[in-house]
Amino acid sequence: MMNMMTGAVAINGGVGVMEICQPKMVDQIVENAAQAVDQTALNVHITLHELKERVELVLEKKIPGYKQLMAMHPVAVARAMVNGAVVTAYENGYAVYEADGAHTVLDVNRCGDYRYDFTDGTYQVVPAEVFEEAEWSVRLVMEGERRLENNRNKISRDYEEFALVCDGSDWTDAAMIDFMEKENAEILADEELRKLYAAMSKLTERQTEVIQLYFYKGMTLQEIAEELGMSKPAVHYSMQGALKKIRKSF
Repeated sequence: MMNMMTGAVAINGGVGVMEICQPKMVDQIVENAAQAVDQTALNVHITLHELKERVELVLEKKIPGYKQLMAMHPVAVARAMVNGAVVTAYENGYAVYEADGAHTVLDVNRCGDYRYDFTDGTYQVVPAEVFEEAEWSVRLVMEGERRLENNRNKISRDYEEFALVCDGSDWTDAAMIDFMEKENAEILADEELRKLYAAMSKLTERQTEVIQLYFYKGMTLQEIAEELGMSKPAVHYSMQGALKKIRKSF
């Protein structure tokens, strides 16, 4: 029986008690959650101009990869969450945009003019000055989204180019061969298939699995990720590495 005053429920004739959260407790939980979110944010409302004054000027022309940057143990000076994505600016002048498990590294001071492309083929350039007095995350989020989209498009083009080079059922049959068994090479009479055999024999076990599931079984990247227990970005990277190795043989 439930006691409306204490919010407790007697179970099995009083053997054990289950607590029911009262309105005040719910409010406290919500408040604690909000505080946790606030603690992850940092200098959200400063302008891009103010952010640039707080970070160093990057002199290196080549931007480091995400792992390289994290190995530097950079100190965060600003962090914001926008539509599920997280963008963090560091004292050394770099920033990281993260969305759906993928990362891209930015140089804060190189985020200048922004070109917006319309679907009709026209475009408009938004001058860098427009962003200087806006919240710093606006320009960095736009840059981060564009870079991740460019990365996705590049990977998609790689898939399409590879499919055109190795088109038809013959090569997909070859992709299912146990490439560790050299006697299977006898069935690859066609020169292109022999090249494919040689290329795929150089792939890692994981890369071979991804190639087989994508091209032979027709699975999507998300389905492959679930099948192999990987993240979708990891499948992207595995596929891209495999395609680079294979293209070298053609």
